[in-house]
Amino acid sequence: MRHLTISSVGSFVGLKGNLLVVKEDNRVIYEAPLSRLRTVRLERHIALSSDLVLACAARGIKLVFLDWRGVGVSELSGTYQHAVVKVRKSQFDFINSENSCSLAQEVIKTKIKNQRAVLLYFSKYLCKKGLPAGKLLKDKADDINPLLNAISSINTKETEWRDRLLGIEGRVSVHYWQALRDTHLLPSTFTNREGRGAQEITNAALNYAYAILQSYVHSALANAGLELYTGFLHVDRPGKPSLALDLMEEYRAWVVDRTIIKMKSCLEKGEDENRQLLDKNLKKQISDNIDAVMSGLVLYKGKKCRLENVLQRQVYRLCATFVGQKRYKGLTFKW
Repeated sequence: MRHLTISSVGSFVGLKGNLLVVKEDNRVIYEAPLSRLRTVRLERHIALSSDLVLACAARGIKLVFLDWRGVGVSELSGTYQHAVVKVRKSQFDFINSENSCSLAQEVIKTKIKNQRAVLLYFSKYLCKKGLPAGKLLKDKADDINPLLNAISSINTKETEWRDRLLGIEGRVSVHYWQALRDTHLLPSTFTNREGRGAQEITNAALNYAYAILQSYVHSALANAGLELYTGFLHVDRPGKPSLALDLMEEYRAWVVDRTIIKMKSCLEKGEDENRQLLDKNLKKQISDNIDAVMSGLVLYKGKKCRLENVLQRQVYRLCATFVGQKRYKGLTFKW
């Protein structure tokens, strides 16, 4: 347990010795050693002790405050945090150059490869059970290849390269979500992908899980001293962490989509109970499952490493790309 999400309305989070304690009605319902924590995510309507804030700052534990969507909108951290001026200057220069197109191409290609990996992952499972949906998923995965190849044809000197790239990414997403829907890997209430404010339970679960993933990416970028609000793919807008949204693209399918698909029975139970929005129990299941994926081992450069550590190493590789020392290579998952 390295990342803790607290979502109980009206609870109090405080400090007892070297323990974080969560109370409801003056009764302790949960305790966690500070030595085991790296991030504490807090939803709305939760009281917080200033002693806990100081203890977390001294230990490098980030306190992330979430809005009604589960998206982190504020973060408290100790003054040990720093920004590397050279890296940030290089980041701005890189993003304003033609190199940003090549980086965006690599990230979107990696995202599509990982979407294809998710389809093949479940195809293998369904084929072993002798179900025809397995072949359908494989065929859908094969249909993605021509679109994947089209990305390489985009010229970095084109003025509208971003629109072309996002257009291809959008076409792949239509194929991808349609494949998941047609093979009944998602609940029957899911008809198409919906973003902010979705009332359908699968989309709401996806949005909540993406917000948790974003907090991981946000933290990794902040650790490296990068400017989160200037990206190479998403358009800059006040309050929009464009760089975090850029980098998390390649992790969405494997970390979040695959997890939510595996939770299909939990989501369908919510349908049976006429639950349209996520309750605290389902939120806890989602956050626990995403945290488990991020703390799980993946093969990286010939060694098995925690995925959250791999993410941090990928961010440092991104820094090296900004200063011209390395070419960024996205992280593709093996299915």
